[in-house]
Amino acid sequence: MSPARARQLSGLLELVSERILAWDALVLERVSTSPLLRRFDALFLLATYLGDGYIWGLFGLWLIFTGGPRDHHNVLVSLGVAVVQLSLVKVLKLFFRRERPPVFVPVRRVFIFDSHAFPSGHATLAFGMATATLRLYPGWYGLIVLTFFLASVISLSRIYLREHYPLDVLGGVILGTISSWILAPVFQNTIPWG
Repeated sequence: MSPARARQLSGLLELVSERILAWDALVLERVSTSPLLRRFDALFLLATYLGDGYIWGLFGLWLIFTGGPRDHHNVLVSLGVAVVQLSLVKVLKLFFRRERPPVFVPVRRVFIFDSHAFPSGHATLAFGMATATLRLYPGWYGLIVLTFFLASVISLSRIYLREHYPLDVLGGVILGTISSWILAPVFQNTIPWG
């Protein structure tokens, strides 16, 4: 490739990345300032806190106390998937080092464990657990719909509360979904039944 062609390609890539980042910032502003979403302010704050893992932990405890051996096994499978996913999130955050969005309303800022944004750990875990539910309980349609609904609300809350840009959340959704789709059967076949 000639130097002129390389400069042209580099300029094109820079232009595309600038446009993508501008779109990301625009969507963040529209979501975080939406009058329609403002009506659900308390729900999004609750979803963000539950998305720290509490909702999935409570669901796991419920399965341990009320479920049978298959449910106990599935809790271990999901725990294994979650540990791998959160490890991947930490590595990717250190690699990309993307800053979080600027604070819009200081009162909305919630406790943050790290300053890096990409990918969203909440979205990764939420869609990871929803996908694990789909893989481990394929016939339980109501439960599957519920977990994907919760994952969606948790993920949207991260944008609404200005903790993440939309692309951070999208990256988490993709990471959580794909890694769970691959890892759940692997753990299911390697973790012995009780």
